[in-house]
Amino acid sequence: MENTSNARLDAPSISRPSASPIEVDSIHTEEREEQADDLSSLTSSIVDYEYENGRRYHAYKAGHYPMPNDETELDRLDLQHHVITLLLDGELHLAPLQDPKRILDIGTGTGLWAIEMAERYSNASVIGTDLSPIQPNWVPSNVSFEIDDLESEWLYPTNHFDLVHSRMMICSISNWKRMIANAYKHCKPGGFLEIQEFDPTIFSDDGTDAASVHHKEFVRLMCQASKEYGVPIPGQKEFKPWIEEAGFVDVKEYQFKMPVNSWPKDKKLKEVGRLMCMVYSEGLEAIGVGLFTRVLKWQPMEISVFLARIRKELKDRDIHVYQTVTVAIGRKPFPHEVDLKGRQSSSKSETQNSQPASSHTRRDIQSPGYSNLPQFASQLGTFKVPSTPRT
Repeated sequence: MENTSNARLDAPSISRPSASPIEVDSIHTEEREEQADDLSSLTSSIVDYEYENGRRYHAYKAGHYPMPNDETELDRLDLQHHVITLLLDGELHLAPLQDPKRILDIGTGTGLWAIEMAERYSNASVIGTDLSPIQPNWVPSNVSFEIDDLESEWLYPTNHFDLVHSRMMICSISNWKRMIANAYKHCKPGGFLEIQEFDPTIFSDDGTDAASVHHKEFVRLMCQASKEYGVPIPGQKEFKPWIEEAGFVDVKEYQFKMPVNSWPKDKKLKEVGRLMCMVYSEGLEAIGVGLFTRVLKWQPMEISVFLARIRKELKDRDIHVYQTVTVAIGRKPFPHEVDLKGRQSSSKSETQNSQPASSHTRRDIQSPGYSNLPQFASQLGTFKVPSTPRT
């Protein structure tokens, strides 16, 4: 075929064509340029962040998530990951995985959990999704990150994942039941959903929480604002029935006390509290600036004054308050476990450590598949306050 698109008009000077065939460009220049423009537009829509009250927020589906994604918040998220892992005695998950092949981490944030899971399970493919491209570039070869909205349609194959994981997603999800239903759909039979979530409600074992006046007011306002924003904070007792309702079986629920400063006597919990005080102090502004200005119409100066009072309470070691972290796990049943009517056969669900002051430990669990879970420190009883004077 003669190609005259770039030929000169003085045809007689054209040399004889070579016998070698001309390689065809599989993408026309115009198409490549259009694709580049599309990619550029997509990239811009993701990384052209929005700025508000001195904080940076995600651009993709802007406004959906009220928390910032700037460097200060990324440092807080990394420290929060360390705190939760420490609280769980170094465990990244409590679901009894057996050589998993596919793992999905929704709302992956900085991606630390997904990266560490990829390192721990080198034969697994780990995917982390988030609204912001804030994850590192240098990661294990078996982990990848995708910009996606977990509340949109999930495009993964059904019956696919060995584990769907969610951690610290309050103020992020408008419809928890729908998210759990999607997890059920895309878990493979025998796969697990694991939700690790904290309750902002303040507790104490000795009544000293009465002195956390501003902290309690902050929690009340946060719950009010998040509900009006469309991302209501679920109660810790809601996860288990939601997971069961979606169809999961062998549903387990564990609760752990998480002190918010270094007042406990227990060495591990003292460290958890010390670090959590730092996480919480930064998180107060991250939550307050977004929700309180957008929903409650507070001025930034009002928020700053209010948060300063809360931080003073947080650092007071005479106030022995804690919050609770719930880990809820469900297993997708195998086909033979479901009867002809589509109802699950009589698999029993149980709740462990459902009360913050429970004395149960994980050794009490007898269900098949959960028996090898490591034991936790006996943190679920009443906390011990150091008897020696503070230095």
